[in-house]
Amino acid sequence: MHNAGGPPICRAASKLTARRVSRHDFAILLSAPRNWSKLALLFVIGCSGLALYNLGLRHAHPIIIAAILNLSPFWAALVARVISRKAIPISPFLFCACFLVAFVGAMLIAWSQIEDSSSASPDELLKSLLHGSWKYATPIPIFFALSGTLVGHWFRELDESATMAANFIVSAAVLIPGTLLAAYLWSVPAVPSDGKEAVLLLLIGTLSAAAAGRVFYQVALTVTDNDNGFVTMFFLLVPALSSLISLPLSWWIPELRFAAGPMFFGGLALVAASLFVFSSRSW
Repeated sequence: MHNAGGPPICRAASKLTARRVSRHDFAILLSAPRNWSKLALLFVIGCSGLALYNLGLRHAHPIIIAAILNLSPFWAALVARVISRKAIPISPFLFCACFLVAFVGAMLIAWSQIEDSSSASPDELLKSLLHGSWKYATPIPIFFALSGTLVGHWFRELDESATMAANFIVSAAVLIPGTLLAAYLWSVPAVPSDGKEAVLLLLIGTLSAAAAGRVFYQVALTVTDNDNGFVTMFFLLVPALSSLISLPLSWWIPELRFAAGPMFFGGLALVAASLFVFSSRSW
């Protein structure tokens, strides 16, 4: 890691605080004791969401998990209403109509990219729905929306990059020693020398993507005055964007798959049309 320029978590934090205003707000965040409990709560919320996501995927069909995650706009609108007193920018009827159409489109896109999705019978889906572990994943959209809304509510006067950098540092201060201790107590096998570079690249890529994504998310919340219901409506583009990103990568990584069939384009059309109506009416 030394040859790579320092631990990935430190590199991510340094990139987030590259600007002078970010460094100033970052110092304010970590030096004020009143912020420590807030950062700790954000850490607990984030870890809870990740733990539930892991539990939810154990014995559940992926399409059910995708449906739960695509409910984010609905829960985010409720969270914004309760915490920030932010009303839905359009009529509730139009919001629900746009959300339902975009939700169906996002599910079609997700279904089109599942390998051998046609082989999943209705009985298998019903069995997974009744007895699967998907119930653990139900609070995940609430936790994610709650985290973003609380950051915008508590630190609205501070730079978004500085806030995310402080969250990274607090998380690293807990997770890195905890992971090392768990690896020591449970005798986790060491990573082979030929796999360390791959692990390092995975860490750097994951942290960089997470840092950039969270910063853009918080900037969007700041611009919309913490309107989480509006911002997360565009999260329904995630299945489409994920599929399109996998297309050029599949030229170098054979394991990646992109199915450009009628179901994909039909779902993409539904998502695009509903988000167009929603955004145009909102503004």
